[in-house]
Amino acid sequence: MKRFIAAATAIVFLALLPTRADTICPPPRCLTIQVPVAPGLKVPDNHVRVILPGGYDASQTYPVLYLLHGAGGSYQEWTQNTDIVSFTSAYRVIVAMPDSGHNADAGWYADWIDGSRHWESFHINDVIPYVEATYHGNGKRAIAGLSMGGYGAMYYAAAHPGEFKAAAEFSGAVDITYGAPVSGAAFSLLHQIFGTPDDRVWGNQLTDLKNWQAHNPKDMAAKLAGTKLFLACGDGFPGGKHEDPSNPGAYFIEGGAYQLNLSFAHALDQAHIPHTDSFYGPGAHTWPYWQDDLHWVLPQIMQTLV
Repeated sequence: MKRFIAAATAIVFLALLPTRADTICPPPRCLTIQVPVAPGLKVPDNHVRVILPGGYDASQTYPVLYLLHGAGGSYQEWTQNTDIVSFTSAYRVIVAMPDSGHNADAGWYADWIDGSRHWESFHINDVIPYVEATYHGNGKRAIAGLSMGGYGAMYYAAAHPGEFKAAAEFSGAVDITYGAPVSGAAFSLLHQIFGTPDDRVWGNQLTDLKNWQAHNPKDMAAKLAGTKLFLACGDGFPGGKHEDPSNPGAYFIEGGAYQLNLSFAHALDQAHIPHTDSFYGPGAHTWPYWQDDLHWVLPQIMQTLV
């Protein structure tokens, strides 16, 4: 029960921690665009932030990393809270950061069962082709994300086999049925406050459990065969390299995320799917750790995109 409460709390508060002021996102390397939404699709925000590689040359083609945000963030989140603009300048890769709703309208990278949101269709069918046609993608792509975005990265990679050569998640909600059906009731109650997935996303967790499982990275583990996988998470205990005594809740949240990560990793092992892990011990659900995770994973992802 204690593990369930911690894990459920992790999903509840995914990436709802305070953000810093937006860092400089200077053109021509860093741009904010709006991707046309296909007729019939419903998304409240079609913004995508794009970071071009240093020395970008439109006569060449490039791989693309799709980097996803958490439930409390937006397409601006990674540039608001990390050194991503300067850090990625050394890599020959385009970074695209689409919006997927936030707070009470967090989209969970899903086509909602009630038909009111079509985030998955928008990202896969509209954002990817548009970004790669506009900025000369070469068809080699990876996906990564934090918290809710960590869920999105693993779900998209599993739901669309072969679309992404690599997928990475940082403190991700990679087992959305952990504690079901109790967790589903809690999510519905807290949706308006924290952006947890209510019945509109995948249905009622009790009566529509199969649909939740059909969108759950843990249950889709076998579909990740052939994708280079990276998992990163702290264990929620103090003593890490980025201590923040003023935010004790962030440690509790990360402890819950760690349980979800262990559940997902076990499912991958059971399916004989290789994965590279950075379960780094003490750490909290905060941005300094996710910046470290990006620094850890991007050089490895680049090896898959050559």
